[in-house]
Amino acid sequence: MKFLKYTFLFLMIITVVLAIYLGTLDGKYDVRRTRSIKADPVVVFNDLNDYKNWKDWGPWFEKDSTLRVQYEDNTIGEGAAYSWTSEIEGGGKMRTISVDPPNSIKQEIFFETPFGEMRSEVYWTLEQTEGGTDLTWGIKGELPFLSRFMASGMEEQMGPMEERGLELFNENIQKKLTIFSIEHEGIVDYSGGFYLYLTASTKIDEMDPLFQEMMLQLDNYVASNAIRLMGSPFTIYHKYDPENGTAMFSVAYPISERIITEKGSKVLTGFMERGKYFKTVLKGSYQNSAEAWEKAYSEAGNLTDFRMLDTGEPFEVYVNNLGNTKNPAELVTEIYLPVTNDVMK
Repeated sequence: MKFLKYTFLFLMIITVVLAIYLGTLDGKYDVRRTRSIKADPVVVFNDLNDYKNWKDWGPWFEKDSTLRVQYEDNTIGEGAAYSWTSEIEGGGKMRTISVDPPNSIKQEIFFETPFGEMRSEVYWTLEQTEGGTDLTWGIKGELPFLSRFMASGMEEQMGPMEERGLELFNENIQKKLTIFSIEHEGIVDYSGGFYLYLTASTKIDEMDPLFQEMMLQLDNYVASNAIRLMGSPFTIYHKYDPENGTAMFSVAYPISERIITEKGSKVLTGFMERGKYFKTVLKGSYQNSAEAWEKAYSEAGNLTDFRMLDTGEPFEVYVNNLGNTKNPAELVTEIYLPVTNDVMK
């Protein structure tokens, strides 16, 4: 009996010491990594926001051939979810809590562990940079009391996984951005018509952020005035001077009739005359636009029955956009160069 008494006493002491030790530990963890991605934040956000895309870059697929994924009906945006099973790592599930396009995504993840189900918060932040996007992937949470001792090892365990995941994600995005095609459709008769527009003059290297700002202003104007549109948005290039690095352009929406905007409004109504244009279609990311324009001008310069109009204003139409087309490889942009059949001999 004394043996049992001393054994019980010993176990009590060990339990108390262990409890005191665990009480001194902080079970919280926050592991995050950041990588620069040469892609627009909208492109990065759209790819991250759909769980079905994760199979293309998830680092866990490299290490675990037994991993099996089950998708919920919704895999995009708030409320999206999926789960998995694994003979090696066990099962788990993940759900999107909130999204702030294209700035951040918050999710919760549950792992099945020997200590029970462990919940963590997953967060993604996207910061636009001159070269693209700084993407941060973070995982944070607090371990249960009895497993607090594992918190110090979370950095070593999760950090390399995040680094590899961001590396694979970047490789996957770059592949999608390089998938494009350029097709010359030749001479077309463009019907023209009325359009709403905003105009700006700027440096060429400052066009992209200004274009996005102007497009947002025009979208807000259209929405607040319940204006019925007749097609996709487009950009008219009034002047483009690479030698001096300057440009004058308008972002526009086609409308069915002339609209008289309020006095002092920067949004105006214009009219495009019907005319003939050499049409080129780019299918793929906007980052391939420069090559598409270069090839369009080269091809149009070889026309025999038509010539380009020096006084004409070329334009491009955005058939779809990153708001309704998640894969940049499926974006369609139409380029129109004004031409005439009055060929000079």
